[in-house]
Amino acid sequence: MTAKRLMLLSLVLSAVGISILLLSQSEQKNDQQQAAAETFKRVLVAKQKVDIGQPYTLNMFEWKQVSQQELDNYLDYISREAFSVQQFTPGIAHSEILAGQVMSAGDFSTPKGGVSLAFKVRNGYRAISVPVDSVTANSGFVQPGDKVDILLLGSEVEELKKYDNKVSGLYVTTIAKDVRVLAFNQYSDADNFQKKRSAYGADLPDNSSVSLEVNPEQATQIVLANQIGKLTLSLRGAGEDDSDDQSIYTVKSTQINPESKQVAPDLGLIQLRPTKDKAN
Repeated sequence: MTAKRLMLLSLVLSAVGISILLLSQSEQKNDQQQAAAETFKRVLVAKQKVDIGQPYTLNMFEWKQVSQQELDNYLDYISREAFSVQQFTPGIAHSEILAGQVMSAGDFSTPKGGVSLAFKVRNGYRAISVPVDSVTANSGFVQPGDKVDILLLGSEVEELKKYDNKVSGLYVTTIAKDVRVLAFNQYSDADNFQKKRSAYGADLPDNSSVSLEVNPEQATQIVLANQIGKLTLSLRGAGEDDSDDQSIYTVKSTQINPESKQVAPDLGLIQLRPTKDKAN
């Protein structure tokens, strides 16, 4: 190859190299300009997965910078500027929430017509209702969201009657502990229940009931216990947690007063399964 051809080849390669360099710089500049022009917005996203029926708190969500181009694909989202903590309270997920999901106001609101109680029952649990009155429900101060122990008042000897009750064999035992109250009568929201409770006055309506969240074994025990005797709800403290303590407490009448033979008839303390009404 002659020197002239080598020089020509060198010039061609140099020209190609310069062209590639200029093109690369131009593309890089365009990318930088595009990135500078792209805007981002802080929006609320889920930090973790929340299953249907699982309780959630605001700490399960966080703020994240998301490009406006991506947000244009959403019909609704919650921006940091438009957020107000008063508008959002802890609740129950009525639809599945995925980790990283961009949240909207509709994800936190209750659907029209309300939410089935089934959405509030955790996986592996069941909802069961028990009858209550002003005494067995702590004068109506037990409300949805509270935790209670369930006590059974029964007799080892015979079914009890309101008058002339024999107390031999009378006992009280704990049949379930740390049970969550799902609903009181038809109210599954504590605020709605308290508004209605103010209209009740001192007494609860007849045939009142409380819906409880229990495991399948407890559900069968409670159904049987309700036929054996009288159930009472023992309200637990808001911050109390002894889920690891499985102790069952049972007290018999002889432990209170070994000499007692029957309940004073004028007290009317007990009426479990009377076989007939009191004669006039």
